[in-house]
Order: sequence, then structure tokens, then C-alpha cells
Amino acid sequence: MKTLDNVDEMKKLDPSNVLGSIDLFPDQCLTAWTEASKVEFPQNYKQAANIVVCGMGGSRFTPKTIRELFFKEITVPYEIVDSYDLPGYVNEHSLVILSSYSGSTEEVISCGEQALEKKALLTGLAHGGKVIDLLKSNNLPYYQFDAKANPCGQPRVGGGYLLMGHLAFLSSLGFLHISQDEVISAIEYAQTQAKTLNANVPTEKNSAKQLAILLKDKHPFLIAGEFLRGAVNGFANQINETAKMISDFRYIPELNHHLMEGLMRPDTLHQNGLFVFLNSSLYSEKIQKRFAISKDVVEKQHVSTHVIELMGKTKLAQVLELFTLSGYTTFYLAMLYDTDPVAIPWVDYFKAQLAK
Repeated sequence: MKTLDNVDEMKKLDPSNVLGSIDLFPDQCLTAWTEASKVEFPQNYKQAANIVVCGMGGSRFTPKTIRELFFKEITVPYEIVDSYDLPGYVNEHSLVILSSYSGSTEEVISCGEQALEKKALLTGLAHGGKVIDLLKSNNLPYYQFDAKANPCGQPRVGGGYLLMGHLAFLSSLGFLHISQDEVISAIEYAQTQAKTLNANVPTEKNSAKQLAILLKDKHPFLIAGEFLRGAVNGFANQINETAKMISDFRYIPELNHHLMEGLMRPDTLHQNGLFVFLNSSLYSEKIQKRFAISKDVVEKQHVSTHVIELMGKTKLAQVLELFTLSGYTTFYLAMLYDTDPVAIPWVDYFKAQLAK
């Protein structure tokens, strides 16, 4: 597409209605928070010594977002497993949460079976599939969502269900404390943001369309810190899958200890590289200072930079703000490349070969 202001042309490139799912992200969040908060857990679940969440792809970066967002508040060790096997320390005192949008992710199912063998405290979130069957057949607590607010059916744009479902689980279990008012306020803020970024808002007034134009034909390095470390992972995943474009996500302060020395080469980095700094006034003073100096170092090595200032009043509001921005931006990128945003041909090919 030559312009991002032709909504009819967008619809032709988007037969599965990915845009509709992105528009409904706040509805996903509200539904999941309301429904998952009603799941009842046995008392011994609330006394777990540690938490292990098993998930892949779009079902991984959502719990990771919660872990990073509440890194200093979650009261027990919390680990994300993105493979077939549980850590050796998992036992009957461990809470294992299966996270699979489809409910059919083989790595997650493998971990669920191991959790049963280890007699761990097991629960999960899914749309259906074997994950729900496993939990149901063992009379274990679970949250099954019907995903009405994700018409395209793709997990990466149905992230509101798993994101707020995980938050509701941890809140109900007592591993973190957040008020109903803060959650609802953050969701309302995401709704406000969506009204400024949707397809009917022209490019000249739409920061997501402007960002998509900036990112086109670039190799973006998405830079975040502290509570946004999980959400930036999701942004990069969506660029890969929705726009079919390479991306990297990096963290401050970690990148300050090595990455800055790698910006001299290759020469193409100075033509196509783009460091996108996700700034927040809610970062600690130390991290804010590092962001400013890091930007200076990158620019002194002749690599382009762009700054996004997140404006939500709370950390949760800024996470939902970033989810909203990334959803629209990556969709518009797909439009600029004349690409069906829902198609994942190489993932499908890989899975087909794996099944042989």
C-alpha cells in the first residue's frame, strides 16, 4: 500500500480481520480480568513456594510481561519455561501454570504431564484443546476463554486474554496486590489510546501509522528497561509474525555492558539500523539516566534513533499502552508491505515438517 489511509484496501489485505482483533484488545483485557478473577483455587495453591509458567510465542510474552511488570511485587520466585521440560526443582510445593492460547502447544502439554508426575500444583489458561482437557480430567482449576474479542483467532493479537488472565490469577492467589480501580483505569486508558490509533484516524494524526512508516525497511532494535522488559518482547514478536520483518529487543542496563561496542559493523547497520527507545518517566532515575546516555552513544556511532514516550499514569497503564501501540503499528507495517497480517507460512511449514 502507498497510503495507510485507505481503510477499504486494508480490509482486502486483512480477510481474517486482524484489525478487528487489535481494536478489541481492551475488551479482551476486561473480559479476562473479570472472568479469571472468579476462578477458585484450593488453599494450598496460595501457599506455593514458587511459580513456573509454561508458554511459547504469544502465550509466553504475556506472562513474561506480568513477571517483569511486577518484578518487585511478586512474593515468590517466578520463572517462564519455553521448552518441553520443567526445571528439576519443581515439586509438590510448586505452582505450575500452563499458558497456551490454542491449548494445543506440544511443549506446554509436555510440561503439564510432567507437572502431574511431580504432583505439582497445576492450573492453566487456554481457549480449549488438550490443555483444558488435561486440567478438566484431573479436576484442576483453569480459565477457559471463548475469545469473542479476537475474531482473527491469532494468539499474538489475542494477548489481552492471557495477559490479564495471568494478572487475575496472581492477584487471586495473593502473590501480588493490585486494586480493581487500577486495573479498570489502565484498561480505560488503553481504550482511549485505541481511539487515536485506529485505521480511521489519518496518518497525520496517528502515531502508530507514523511509526510503521518509520520502521519500514529498517532493522529495529527495541530498547526497554525495568517493568517494560516483557512488553517489548511482545512488540518484537508481533513485528516478526505480523509484518514478516526482523526485529530485536534489548534491555537497559544489560546492553550497556556489551552491545554498544558492536555498532561499528556491519556497514549496513548505519543504513538500516534503528534504535527505538521506549522511554518512561516511571523508570527509576538510574535507568532514565542510562537511556539518555545510551541514545547519545548510538547516535555518535551514526545509527539512527527514535524515542517513544509512554504517557500512562501507572506502570500497568503504560504496558497496555505499549501493547496497543505495537498491535496497530505492526498491522500497519504489514499493510505497507502488502502482506496478509495473519499469515505465518514459515511457522506453518515448520510445524508440518515437525509432524512428519
